[in-house]
Amino acid sequence: MRVLVTVNPAPGHLFALVPLAWAMHLRGHEVVVAAPRSMGQQIRRAGLSHAVVGGDASFFELWPADLRLGGNDTLDLTVFAAIAERTGPDVVGLARAWRPDLIVTEPVEYAAPLAATLLGIPWVLHHWGLPVPDGVHRAALAAVAGRLARLAGTLGVAGPAAAPLATVDTCPPSLRAAGAAGGLPMRYVPYNSGCTLPEWLYAPRRRPRVCVSMGTVPIPEGVDGLTAAVEGMRDLDVEVVVSGAGVHGIDDLPANARRVGWLPHHLLLPTCDLFVHHGGSGSSMAALGAGRPQLVLPQMCDQFSIAERLTAAGVARSVAFADRSPAAVRAAVRALLADTAVTRRAGRVRDEIAALPAPPDVAATLAGLAGAAGPAGAPGLTDRARPGMVDACAGTSGY
Repeated sequence: MRVLVTVNPAPGHLFALVPLAWAMHLRGHEVVVAAPRSMGQQIRRAGLSHAVVGGDASFFELWPADLRLGGNDTLDLTVFAAIAERTGPDVVGLARAWRPDLIVTEPVEYAAPLAATLLGIPWVLHHWGLPVPDGVHRAALAAVAGRLARLAGTLGVAGPAAAPLATVDTCPPSLRAAGAAGGLPMRYVPYNSGCTLPEWLYAPRRRPRVCVSMGTVPIPEGVDGLTAAVEGMRDLDVEVVVSGAGVHGIDDLPANARRVGWLPHHLLLPTCDLFVHHGGSGSSMAALGAGRPQLVLPQMCDQFSIAERLTAAGVARSVAFADRSPAAVRAAVRALLADTAVTRRAGRVRDEIAALPAPPDVAATLAGLAGAAGPAGAPGLTDRARPGMVDACAGTSGY
């Protein structure tokens, strides 16, 4: 079976889909990831093949000029609609040429469902972890509905995209929104690229270790959050490990802090007592999977709703964007390190995640569903004669 995975030009969006892509590959399926050119290095580092769609389309280039990033607590999908306009024709061309049996995509990638609908290919929606509340997403989608309808018409799709064959849901059961539609549950397996383990990582520690990260999106306000977090712990008896985007923007690093640049959180967090971060879904899920308490400093979009959900579940505290300061961080860190109850609750969520079906099990289920569905009611997918593999690594758009 051939599986086409599509993602927006945002590493965190890719990372969430890598475990299922690996599982499909290890079952003997051909897997290609379609994304703009800027994602090539991250896709190849994950051991996957990259097909360039949308040329050099980027998140920052297409972000609305009149909409601020930091402190923006609304879900605005304009940038993702704009990316879909760039990638849509290439995704359709790639799907025509390569003829995948299944398409897997993320919640705000809008080109692939249209291509799947046009060509009669089953497609799967893969959540990142903590999904945006349904009502919030529907309202945001309504704001770009006209734009996506015009894109559908341009691509030759009559009407909206077909419903997904299945929805892969990696959200822990206890953190699912009340009344949320059920999906195909899958264990969240963190992927954050690879590294060479530093010698200090597993060395004996004499004081608590706190990881600080503002994720993979280097917005200017993220440096502000890093600075407040690191400065807030300057005088605490803790070891601070600063990772992710913006780490080189901190000028005065305290003596108790270590700047590591990029160190995969699935390796780092199990050695930590607390994770201070921006509220991205990947970072939040990595902490939940490691059973670690969290201090969330949300800075944009769905990070605010994620902070609320984690706080309501009793596994985190949060500091409002307008209240970010060293003093606020210091108080929250002290409280979390002293609160054994939050650590116990985080451990229970970790156990929930571990009990969910692993990606290989879900890959087998999806292969069966796709084989039974076929393209627009056609015979079994493996019976089709198909053209040879396209050059997915050529690095060119237009198929």
